[in-house]
Amino acid sequence: MDIKKIREDTPCGNIYMNHASTSVPPLPVTEAAQEYYRMIMKYGATSRQAEEMTACICGRAVQNMAEFIHADAEEIMFVPNGTVGIDMAARGLRFKKGQNILLDSMSFVSNAAPWIEAAGLYGLEIRYIPAVLPGYLDLEELEHLIDENTALISVTHAANSLGVLQEVEKIGELAQKYGIPYLVDVAGTMGAVSLDVKKIGCDFLTASGRKYLRGPSGTGILYVKKEMTEKLKGYVPAWNSGNWDYQRNEFTFHGDIRKLEFGEKNFPGIFGLSKAVEYIGEIGGMQDVEARIRKLTCYLFEKLKVIKGVRIIGPEDASCRCGTLGFVMEGKMCGEIAAYLNQNGVGMMGHHFFCPGVTELFGIEGTARLSVHYWNTEEEIDLVTELLENMQGESYGET
Repeated sequence: MDIKKIREDTPCGNIYMNHASTSVPPLPVTEAAQEYYRMIMKYGATSRQAEEMTACICGRAVQNMAEFIHADAEEIMFVPNGTVGIDMAARGLRFKKGQNILLDSMSFVSNAAPWIEAAGLYGLEIRYIPAVLPGYLDLEELEHLIDENTALISVTHAANSLGVLQEVEKIGELAQKYGIPYLVDVAGTMGAVSLDVKKIGCDFLTASGRKYLRGPSGTGILYVKKEMTEKLKGYVPAWNSGNWDYQRNEFTFHGDIRKLEFGEKNFPGIFGLSKAVEYIGEIGGMQDVEARIRKLTCYLFEKLKVIKGVRIIGPEDASCRCGTLGFVMEGKMCGEIAAYLNQNGVGMMGHHFFCPGVTELFGIEGTARLSVHYWNTEEEIDLVTELLENMQGESYGET
C-alpha cells in the first residue's frame, strides 16, 4: 500500500480520526462526483448522451457494490444513507399483531427508531438482545428470546462508540436455523472490514457511504436478498417504483428491487460511491485495507492504554475492533476531551453517540472516540496521544 500516494489523494489539513462518523473522500471520489456535473453542463441532464452515460456509470456502480459485498446486482439499492435503508426494510416487511422483533441493545438510534415505529403501528413487541461485558451481544440469550412469533432479528455490526465487531455470522446461523429474517447495519464497518452477505447469512444489509468506505455524503446502500424482495411492500409510489394504470386509477409496485425506488436518484453521489469502491481495489484491495486498519488500531490501543487515567471501553484486545476505539479519561468529560483535541487540530468526537445501551452497560456518560483509517499514520497517533498525555498532565498539575 503506497501511503505517500494515498496521502496525496487525501489533502486533509489536520489530523483526522473521525471516520466512524464521516471520512474524508479521496480526490478520485470527489472528481467522480464532479464528473456528473461536467457531463450535464456539456450535454444537458436529460439529453440522450447524458442519459446513456449516466445509465452506464450507475450500472457499473451497482455491479461494483454487488461484487464488493458478494451479492447479485439485482439485490442492490442505492439509498440516501443507512438509516433510510433500515426504514425501507421496516416499512416493507409484512408484520402481524403479536409478533416480536429482536433488536441489538447496543444499537445506534437508527437501528432502533424504525422498528419502534413499526411496533407501534402493528402491535409488535421489541425484545432487546442483552449485551455482556466487555461489550458483546449474548448469543445464548438471543436464542432464548426467539419464539414462534419472532419476525426479525436486527443488529449493528459494531457499535459506533466502541468499534467492537459482533459475531454477525453466528447470529446469521441462528436466524437461518429458525427461519427468521435478519438485518445487519454495517454503517461503521463497510470499508473497514471485508463483508460477504452470503457468509453473514443476512436478508438485509445497510450502510452509509460516507464513513469507512470514503464515499460522498448523502449516499448509502441497501442489500435485499433476492428471495426476500418478493415479500416486501413497495416503499414510495413513484415514477420508477411501479406502474400507473390511468384508466383503472391503480398503481402497482414492481415485483423486483425497483419497488424500493423513490424518484430521482443522487447521481453525483452514486458516481462517487462507485469510485470509492474502485479506489479500494486500486490501492491494494480490502485485505490490504483491513490489515492496515488493524495495524493502526493495535498501535493506537497500545499507546492509549499506558496514558495515566485513560480507560479504553470494551475488550482488552484491539484485534476485535474495526478501527474505532472509545475511551474515557479520569477527571474529564468526553466532550472536554473532544474539544481539546479539536482545538489542537485533531478531528474527532466525544459524546454518547446515540447508543444508550452502551452507556448503560459500561456505566459511563459517553466515550471520547478515535477512529483511524488506512491513510492515517503512526506519527499522527503519536501526536494525538501526546496531546492526551499533556491534557491529563495538566489535570494532575504535572509540568
